Amino acid sequence: MKDKKNTLATAFGGIAIIAACASAQAAPAEMESAGKNWAERDSLFIGALAEDISKSTGFAPSIVWTGETWGNVSDGKNFRSIADSLLTFEVQQDLSAALGAEALGRIGISAFYYTQTNNGELAGFDSSQGCFSNIVAGDMARFFEIYYANEFESKFGNFGFRIGQLAADEDFMGMDYSDVFLNSSFGAMPNVAPAQLFSQYNVATLGLVVYYSAENFDATIGLYNGNLGEDIPSNNGFDYKNTFDSVALWYQFGYNYKIGGLDGRAMIGGNWHSNPQKANFDAIDASGFYSFYLGIQQALVNDCEGNALFGVYCRLGWVPESCASDQNFYADFGFNCFSPIPGRKGDILAVGFSVIENERSMRESYAHYEGALEITYKCQLTPAISVQPDFQIFLNPGNRNEFGAAYIAGARMEISF
Repeated sequence: MKDKKNTLATAFGGIAIIAACASAQAAPAEMESAGKNWAERDSLFIGALAEDISKSTGFAPSIVWTGETWGNVSDGKNFRSIADSLLTFEVQQDLSAALGAEALGRIGISAFYYTQTNNGELAGFDSSQGCFSNIVAGDMARFFEIYYANEFESKFGNFGFRIGQLAADEDFMGMDYSDVFLNSSFGAMPNVAPAQLFSQYNVATLGLVVYYSAENFDATIGLYNGNLGEDIPSNNGFDYKNTFDSVALWYQFGYNYKIGGLDGRAMIGGNWHSNPQKANFDAIDASGFYSFYLGIQQALVNDCEGNALFGVYCRLGWVPESCASDQNFYADFGFNCFSPIPGRKGDILAVGFSVIENERSMRESYAHYEGALEITYKCQLTPAISVQPDFQIFLNPGNRNEFGAAYIAGARMEISF
């Protein structure tokens, strides 16, 4: 009976969200009659209430709720489903505004509460390709990033840094065109950033990031504690083990360019972990770990105002030492179609495909190569509210004897309060 309720919740939740997308084109006009300012707010309540306070004190809070429902529809007779929810809290304090002096920098603190049904698993489905959702974790309340940051301008360019408790994927590997996807592998590359070696979403650790930019060029270097806490419910965010017993180094170089008035960006980077044998959990039997990645995104069609209407991207990740990683090669690529429906400037239709090569030691349970196709539509109802139906196909998943492919359907709603 419980499974039927979850299935019905998934079905009706998806239908409701798709219906909301279909009718959303009329929503701005209706909201305007009820209150134009409300429909144009980046956040529903906090941003509007705190705007005047923020101008005078530099204190800027935010609360974002993300809710999802997912179903494994690979077997038409027995749907498996889950629902999950993430509540994110963040505050930033501009010290210059608070203390009345220039160039004092800012302090940032973020925390979240996550909960789920069915332990976050879709029964009968397993893959090394990445999780169908980039927010799935164990039930928990956890502090995430806590840092001090500052920026400085000079005739040689702009310099800045963040120091404190940081997550590496906040500063590395990301591209604008891949951010819209919900599958976790389109964020932190699964082979480049193994969870037991590098901080990323869900778990942050002590570190320092320095960045530099001049005109179209930018460079970022990060140094982190290499022995981070495990992503388990009991970790409240400060579960460091043998702090700096090993270290993790990241670097990235990027260049923004234009071809015929069309924006593009290229990046190249990599990382190094000093001793994966000393990982706090799931240690790797290798003397060291290093990897490389690169990415490029390119707008192909602009509107009359010079904004991108259609663009493509590609990212590649490579781990040279086969004994240091379960997956040596990773790639993802796809396209973004902006404002696909006339009059809906904030919407994005995106299609992406990712592929990963499993090492020999993994092939008893997983295929040589696994792939994931994601089709998603982000419908921006207002600047503060979005809904996103999503469909994913996992090719050659770990339990491929049961499914030649796994089909996952879901939907996400995000509200900035």
